[in-house]
Amino acid sequence: MRKINLFKDTLPASLFRRLVRAVREVGTERLKESYTTNFWFAAGAKPRNIVEEAITRLFRLVRPGPRCIGVEWWLGRLPYGKSLPMHFDRDLALEKQTGEAAYPLWASILYLNRFPSSPTVVLDQVPSDDKKSLVPPKAKYGRALEPMPNHYVVYRGNLYHGVVANGNGDGHKPPSRSKKSRKPPELRLTLLINYWDRRPLPPVCRDYDGTVYKALQEAYEPSCHVFARGARL
Repeated sequence: MRKINLFKDTLPASLFRRLVRAVREVGTERLKESYTTNFWFAAGAKPRNIVEEAITRLFRLVRPGPRCIGVEWWLGRLPYGKSLPMHFDRDLALEKQTGEAAYPLWASILYLNRFPSSPTVVLDQVPSDDKKSLVPPKAKYGRALEPMPNHYVVYRGNLYHGVVANGNGDGHKPPSRSKKSRKPPELRLTLLINYWDRRPLPPVCRDYDGTVYKALQEAYEPSCHVFARGARL
């Protein structure tokens, strides 16, 4: 694959609807810890929830090869107007403990809803050996990807990326709600999946046991799907 790849209409419609419904039911649970509540799904394992059911399908598109031993996944939920600073995905616990930097083979984002003015920006810059600068210093190539339902972007795991919220410059207004409504405002919903050749360390990446995000487990429909190690399906 190229460094940055975009797939459209990725999941079967019925599975995608169940996934979106389940993530909406999760709501604001652990919202402030969304980007550090990560789970490990090992190659060859049986899905434990609807996210992992979806990953067995998405894996066929990515085809990460025999080095991939599993994936790390988490839910991305951003309020309107909220950016996510440019960064590199890495093993945060390993870096904190040892200073070592480890990056996934591939990083990916499945967009669950349309969210105007908050594109993902992916640049062809990687960290320098000393982790203090970018290579190349100025990006030569990049993509800005608008959140569109069931679109799936996959890119090299060491690329510089983030979410740039552009406000109302394009004429869109934030989702409104009446004062009487108890329904929270719309969130920018994504499923983040990193494909690894080693397992990221806890406590950031842990096994899913259903004690959080129970709606994901309840929406799962058991089947014969198994996440195949290094498969080229």
